[in-house]
Amino acid sequence: MSDTLRILVVDDELGMREGCRRILTDEGYDVETAPDGLAGLELFRERLKPEGGTDAGQGRPAHSFTAALVDLKMPRMGGMELVERIHELDPDALILVMTAYATIDTAVEATKRGAYGYIPKPFTPDELLLPVRNGLERRALALEARRLREERQNRLLEVAFERSKCNTVINCMTDGVLVVNRDGQIVLRNNAAARILPECAGLPLPSPLTCLSCAPLAALVDEALHASSLPMIVSRELPLGLCTYMANASPVFEPGGGILGAVAVLRDITALKKLEVAKSMFVSMVAHEIKSPLAAIEGYLHVVLAGIGGSDPQRDRHMLERSLLRAQALRSMVSDLLNLTAMETGAFVVKREGLDLADAVAQAIEACREKAEAKHIALALHKPPGPHDPVLADRSALQSILTNLIDNAIKYTPDNGHVDIAVEPNGMYAKVAVKDDGIGMTPEERDHAFDEFFRAKNDFTSRIPGTGLGLTLVKRLVELHDGRVTLDTAPGKGSTFTVRIPMVRHDAAPL
Repeated sequence: MSDTLRILVVDDELGMREGCRRILTDEGYDVETAPDGLAGLELFRERLKPEGGTDAGQGRPAHSFTAALVDLKMPRMGGMELVERIHELDPDALILVMTAYATIDTAVEATKRGAYGYIPKPFTPDELLLPVRNGLERRALALEARRLREERQNRLLEVAFERSKCNTVINCMTDGVLVVNRDGQIVLRNNAAARILPECAGLPLPSPLTCLSCAPLAALVDEALHASSLPMIVSRELPLGLCTYMANASPVFEPGGGILGAVAVLRDITALKKLEVAKSMFVSMVAHEIKSPLAAIEGYLHVVLAGIGGSDPQRDRHMLERSLLRAQALRSMVSDLLNLTAMETGAFVVKREGLDLADAVAQAIEACREKAEAKHIALALHKPPGPHDPVLADRSALQSILTNLIDNAIKYTPDNGHVDIAVEPNGMYAKVAVKDDGIGMTPEERDHAFDEFFRAKNDFTSRIPGTGLGLTLVKRLVELHDGRVTLDTAPGKGSTFTVRIPMVRHDAAPL
């Protein structure tokens, strides 16, 4: 019997399914895919049929799925319903929701239906693998805890030995766990709780609940201790330091009905909260960025049409040209916003094929040459001689990446400067470095260079039109190709943007 874990990926986008398959397969998992919710349910049910033996100690078919990655929006059967149906078929299966609509409400609803967590789209390979690994580890620990409980019942193991085993399981959990007895004393805390609540690490056990510096958490546990019925779960968001946690507390009842104590679990939801804040800021920034060019266009046209200051064709032409530039910037921003929205909602489709990276770079240089010549900026392409292995990329997306980087370098390089573009293989990737001798960035500006609408503010940049979305698009598009983009910069010393795109592997077909 193979020990390889089998994972089901259900998504109506072929690129997303195959991208997940490649990432997970490279990590040693056995991956199967389905194009919609109903097909995924049928495949999951088929693998649960008791043929070919069962996993030792688990009573489930050896070829069944250990985990399922489920898209939220799909035809025939939605992700939420699929999560619920899979959980009914196999409560032990690890279920992760992949969605571009990640909110606390959807996360809570998915959890109620049996999901372990969510993976916001778009994601990098590491952002996919981390929750999968954590979930599988937690599932393994839960199964081990169940096995230990059954072993104790069947073999009447000593209480002290069982308690030690349970403590080991709890200490391996990534969520913080606190156990309080009926007298309001902390009798157990795992390693994660000690990290979340540093004062817990040094507390002798048992210790009064009032020793916790987080009064809202102490009040939450106390509320659970005074519950009158079971089941009961009290939940509350708790800001602790720079993080936000969802705290859930529940009473523990003895068979006779009396309360033995309470258990509190703290899960980190900082990423969800940041996502909510980011979306709010996004709406505010869009309103501001659209309002400014519209106001400028309206002002110029009003002056021309009203004939204020007499008739001056040269002045009127200048105003109309400025209006046109503003309109072009506005159109560019709308296009960028549509692309970003498509990526966030999963509607952005990339068709990856083998492409010659050096040819793509040369085309991008030609597209930007007129702007460079207007500023007397020299563009130079450096590439190794001979044939090169192709990269696996979407033609349009690759052009957008390269053009944005070269155009950005030209914008922020003073007249008579230089922009050098170097292409070279780099292991499993092909590397493109766009280097300029422009104004560069401070460390703080570098940290925010890929944020939506971010633009460095100084005397030089105030004269440069732009939306602050170009580098954001570059980063998102590169990550959609399972690649990486980095920035090396310093004030007055220019900037170098380096993009790595996977090359075509001879042992794998393009997505």
